[in-house]
Amino acid sequence: MAVYLKIATELRDEIRHQYQIGDFLPPEKQLAERFNVNRHTLRRAVDELVQDGLVRRFQGIGNQIAKPKIDYVLHDRASYSHNLASIGLSLETRVLNCRLEKLRPGLADRLKLPANTAYVLLTTCRLIDGRSACLIRHHLFDVELEKMQAFHSGSLHQFLLQQFNCPLKRGNTRLRARMPNFEECNQLQLGRGVPVLEVHTQNFHATTGALKEYSLSLSRSDMFEYSLEP
Repeated sequence: MAVYLKIATELRDEIRHQYQIGDFLPPEKQLAERFNVNRHTLRRAVDELVQDGLVRRFQGIGNQIAKPKIDYVLHDRASYSHNLASIGLSLETRVLNCRLEKLRPGLADRLKLPANTAYVLLTTCRLIDGRSACLIRHHLFDVELEKMQAFHSGSLHQFLLQQFNCPLKRGNTRLRARMPNFEECNQLQLGRGVPVLEVHTQNFHATTGALKEYSLSLSRSDMFEYSLEP
């Protein structure tokens, strides 16, 4: 086993048994001296911990023990608000904008809808325990803008059910990782080196089968892990 992997393994064990969330590891120079390696090797070991989600690296400050990532399960009954509340997390919703838009040809083809189909674009930021965690762009079809402008917090799907008698069923979901742009970094209060998890989801009316929502969510990869279930 490579030296940096051996160091990472030893530090993982110490993190689990000797540190609390929010504690800082000793400075990298001190750790390098302790393990009798150069700074480059030590940084590679810490990189392993960062990738595992055990440690958050703050430039000029140090390496902090991180909260465990949220294991979010994607299935046809998944509800963002309900799922997070069920594991004891405090969730806040901020509406960033709500306006009328028309589908561009590329997205229209993907959704199998006519180009220029009108929809309401609702953009929200979800905060978990006061930290920006997820940006969601909801493309909502066959809804009234005036009614949607009354949505401010809570479960969007519950709001759609109450206002439009629209029970939703999850359709296909696509998931990928990518680097955020400058605006997304600002909105999520995220360092440029941390990727986001991008989830594309289509939700259909549970009875009629009509497409009612296409959502594109960007979640912090240092806070979330996704599990896919049938």
